[in-house]
Amino acid sequence: SSCLMSTRRSAINFAFGNFDIEGGFAVSHQYDRSLAVVRPGDPVTLRATTVPGYNELNAYVLEGAGPFTSHEIRDRGSVIPFYRTGDAWTATLPGRPDHTTVNYIVEAVHRSGHLHYADGRLPHELARIFTHRVTARRPPAWTHDAVVYQVFVDRFANADGPIAAPASDLDFAGGDLHGVTANLDWLTDLGVSCVWLTPIFTCSSYHGYDTVDMMSIDERFGGDEALRVLVTEAHARGIRIVLDLVPNHLSIDHPWFISARAGGPERDWFFLEDDGSYLMFFTSVSMPKVNLDHPGARAAMIEVARYWVEEFGIDGYRIDHALGPSESFFAALSEEIEAIDPDVWLFGEVTATPALCRRYGGILDGVTDFPFAYGLQALLSGKLSARDFAEIEREAAAAISPQDFSWVRFIDNHDMGRAIKLWGDDQSILVRGLEILFGLPGVPSFFYGTEQALTHDRTEAEAGLNVGRVPMTFDGDHDMVDAVKAIVERRQASDATPSTPMYWSEDSNSWQWGDLSGRIPDVDR
Repeated sequence: SSCLMSTRRSAINFAFGNFDIEGGFAVSHQYDRSLAVVRPGDPVTLRATTVPGYNELNAYVLEGAGPFTSHEIRDRGSVIPFYRTGDAWTATLPGRPDHTTVNYIVEAVHRSGHLHYADGRLPHELARIFTHRVTARRPPAWTHDAVVYQVFVDRFANADGPIAAPASDLDFAGGDLHGVTANLDWLTDLGVSCVWLTPIFTCSSYHGYDTVDMMSIDERFGGDEALRVLVTEAHARGIRIVLDLVPNHLSIDHPWFISARAGGPERDWFFLEDDGSYLMFFTSVSMPKVNLDHPGARAAMIEVARYWVEEFGIDGYRIDHALGPSESFFAALSEEIEAIDPDVWLFGEVTATPALCRRYGGILDGVTDFPFAYGLQALLSGKLSARDFAEIEREAAAAISPQDFSWVRFIDNHDMGRAIKLWGDDQSILVRGLEILFGLPGVPSFFYGTEQALTHDRTEAEAGLNVGRVPMTFDGDHDMVDAVKAIVERRQASDATPSTPMYWSEDSNSWQWGDLSGRIPDVDR
């Protein structure tokens, strides 16, 4: 809703609440706080802005894992006043101990006497709840030199070898976990230290993002035992295994949703209306959204995450559509998983600017950096200057320090066309992109088949999200294999870490990042 802008300035009430057309929400907080990651004992400064007409702002603050309703926070929470400073308002929350979860709402008193709530919700029951976690945690040490390789399981391989393209984009092609295990030596040879698997829980579709049973591995992907073998064999080679967790939504055929529709105890685990309609993942009727601020649904989803860590020893989760669940859910999830194994890595898929990603500081270890990916694609397509690309990196570092947060960087992934297609299938540009990716701060991640220069004939307009999910090839003599090995080796042999600082070089009139074995990649083509 904040994208609704106009040159006309006025405040109006509509379905979202109180909103200023030119400036955004009439009462806006947007997780604008310092620090982005709240450390034990440190006070926190909250900032808010309003359009004219507000006489008073207060934060109602309640500690605890929750989930809480806005009514509970207002009725039981302590009141921290905001003070006007110019056009903005600030409030200071006192320092708190480690492992404290802080929940608050921001209430504004309009001169009319009406109460309005940031960010844009007018009715009290719809007041936005803000949550952060006080924590001494930083991303696990093993992520500092991690090289992440994303496997789209169904399109990678099986025990018999490479798989063929399916007859239809939506058909299962036959890739499974046995195929990943069989090719661990291939990944080791590349220098990969972490494998991120697309969803493998029992599901309705080849991509796995519509889970039917979160406590079992789909037999088409090899079943539970195949995951046990993969984790064991990967760990023996020093490779970590990260699963794709989808807490925001699941399949319409999931037992929880079937029971909910029948009026069972899970009814309030979803956003079901009396007429049978429900909230879903965007427009996907087959994927109902889970209400993770319901205590039962939250506990059940956290138990799923606990299970695969405790019983299978997985090393982390990439969390799909992290913009969907509340920050309160992620704070609770992180507390639970950290208590089991602090080496487990949690990073979210967040398709947003670094400023918005600040809200995940301290409640997740990091996020996928989409502005970086699109910026790098544009840079090497000649549509963005090196200096403008450097500004994208600077903005991320300014939002949250890479020492405190994993910025997971990539060139392309399973939800977009392969970057090499943008570059006219020119392998030299792909190599340049990898040099930049592995030469800059952040945790580098690359999509399966990059080392084979995998491409596709169709466009995103023609094939949608399926466009880059082509069958893997395993040509050990491919020119790209040696190029990828050399780039990874250079990263691993250097002192660079995800938090390596950057600086402005007057000599080259560009931003530079770290010293990679005496060679800093120049981001100019």
